[in-house]
Amino acid sequence: MADEKTIISSSCHCGSSNYSFEVSTSTLPIQQLLCHCDNSRRISGCLFTSYVPVPLDNPAPKLESLTAYHSSDILTRWFCGSCGTHMYLEYKHDGHFEVSHGSVKDSEGVLEFMGHMWIGDTKDGGASDWMPTFGGKAAKRWLGEPENSDEAPLKWKEQDTAASTASRGDKLRAHCHCGGVEFFISEPNEESLKASSPLPDLLVPYNSGRSAENPDNKPWWLSEDRSKHLAGTCACNSCRQISGFDITPWTFVPVGSLTLANNEPFHHGFGTLKSYRSSPIAKRWFCDTCGANVFYDSDERPTLLDISVGLLDAESGARAEEWLEWEKGRVSFRDDAHNNSLINTLQEGLEKWEQQG
Repeated sequence: MADEKTIISSSCHCGSSNYSFEVSTSTLPIQQLLCHCDNSRRISGCLFTSYVPVPLDNPAPKLESLTAYHSSDILTRWFCGSCGTHMYLEYKHDGHFEVSHGSVKDSEGVLEFMGHMWIGDTKDGGASDWMPTFGGKAAKRWLGEPENSDEAPLKWKEQDTAASTASRGDKLRAHCHCGGVEFFISEPNEESLKASSPLPDLLVPYNSGRSAENPDNKPWWLSEDRSKHLAGTCACNSCRQISGFDITPWTFVPVGSLTLANNEPFHHGFGTLKSYRSSPIAKRWFCDTCGANVFYDSDERPTLLDISVGLLDAESGARAEEWLEWEKGRVSFRDDAHNNSLINTLQEGLEKWEQQG
């Protein structure tokens, strides 16, 4: 009896890069771990990444419209030079490709997440603390390479990196993997209240069916005591398709709280940034060299930027809790999720994380 095949298709946001490949249906779902390594965070702007391996008997994807970035001696990363979507890993030892999970169409049932790897790079556990189980089973938690490193207990932290004792300093550095994009974030102050937003965005997504107006310009981008910047997780289609990954973590920062590496006031188009208009009202900015997802920039609120949390260099670790107040009540645009099991796991984990304080 012939082995049945399942076709898996992927595409970048702008549609210039498309790829389909076959896997044996009997091998689905493919067991996979979420990667929390420094390289992945700095290159994607996300707190974790995942990929679908392509069997070697498939033709290689066409790479003409993509930009190569040699992130290590092990592999090359390929991203769309027009919209920034991270599409592929190409491994040098055998030439096999892996496709970014967020670029895959109809991904439910393609991957079965079993745990986390390279937690040690996060210093504070990163997003692995929000997903301690998958499918009711305790998630594997590797500090480094799976099976070849120690396992990390829940609430693992590198010694002396707790957010409660971390030194916040005057400014928080943010940078992509290649260093072509670098800037600094200042702590909230009275100037932060001068930013404006007609929509509450993360708190009440515009497609939620509820009021999405902010007539009193409530500064939702700050914590309640106004000492931290708000941060949250987004599962919307455009964020997923543009980053190439299921969840994009954003923090919301007034433009007046940003400075460039040379101490100049913030302005668009510095360093290796490239822009892509993802909708009639919004631009995405990414590094043209390494493909890092950097900013979401809305025409409706030009004084406020969404910044990818994976680029932050906080002393406490990847979650940057001495700087950020995480929204734990919802994964924004949860209804858009193309992998409901993963998003439900994240949502439940965030709620429990909030209850535990």
